[in-house]
Amino acid sequence: MRVFDFSSASPPSAADATLEALPPQTAACLGAFDGMHRGHQALLRRAGELRERIAVVTFEPRPADVLAPERAPPRLQTPSQRERVCRELGVDALVVLRFDRSVSQMTPAAFAERFLVTGLSPAAVVVGYDFRFGQRRAGDPPRLAELLAPADIELAVVDKVGLEAAGPDGRDEKLGSTRIRELVAAGELERAAVLLGRFYALEGRVEHGAARGRGLGYPTANIASPNLHPAGGVYACFLSLLDDAGRCEQRCWPAVANLGTNPTFTAGSDGPAPRTLEVHALDVDLGDSLYGRRVEVSLVARLRDELSFSGPDALREAIAADIQNARPLLTDQAASRRHARPLRAPSTDDEGHSDIGSGGGAGEAPPP
Repeated sequence: MRVFDFSSASPPSAADATLEALPPQTAACLGAFDGMHRGHQALLRRAGELRERIAVVTFEPRPADVLAPERAPPRLQTPSQRERVCRELGVDALVVLRFDRSVSQMTPAAFAERFLVTGLSPAAVVVGYDFRFGQRRAGDPPRLAELLAPADIELAVVDKVGLEAAGPDGRDEKLGSTRIRELVAAGELERAAVLLGRFYALEGRVEHGAARGRGLGYPTANIASPNLHPAGGVYACFLSLLDDAGRCEQRCWPAVANLGTNPTFTAGSDGPAPRTLEVHALDVDLGDSLYGRRVEVSLVARLRDELSFSGPDALREAIAADIQNARPLLTDQAASRRHARPLRAPSTDDEGHSDIGSGGGAGEAPPP
């Protein structure tokens, strides 16, 4: 997959950035693509029906981050997570355009001309039924079709996507980033995974913590992540080591995670305790090898609420029970759900995924 990253373009305004035309026979999918969920994948599937190559075109930072940062929803994905999922799905090109106020002030006609007709010049464009663009979101799919027609660029509009799986109330589960955020925030991970087409995952870097886990006999990686955090509690999960750029998974281990404030140790302290994500890889001592490294935590199931115990011994027993409860969930089949299913055969230049042991198996510790 080729990546065209114009998000750090040097011109004073993003509207003046020099763009590179996409390869011939490319259908470009336009959107925010936060989560790259099954609704987004429907656009990619339609693009593959129209032309030989599929491109994803999105903006960074997100428009909401620029125009209304105080109301911007938390991210389901970091940019590097989005790139990895696009590669897994079989996307041929990922185009990341820089969004700033100059872009927000473009008329729909100027937007289409600058980014599509004379910029990326795709053979076809695919958008969702609710796609909006241009100043004050004035442009819609019919207007986009009018603007692309003189350049002989075909437009396909994908209708609202339904799911075969219904929610617990028997009604069809709403498919969209907003609904997925609601499910993740509530700890409803399996339902979120159905909408995403894979497990929900948080990406971040490993930082130094209080080292309480090592003292208990269960060393943890303390991870700072910008992703939306789910409800506090203990989770069965997979811990993946990424390369420095976040483009490739190098190793993966079954694990358990605690997301919360460590009330056993912080109860009664002055002020609110910070919320942390701590992950213990099963059956392997990673030592100090993960400090400063980029990792991803794929959440499989929520095991229990975070609780305050009478002391370290009681907490140690609870962790041992959590691990025993997690092991049956961390199978090879579950491990495969860390990744999106390809929409078609992967390209020969795609990078592979790491290996993982079955059940409670473990990989080797990475080099420091």
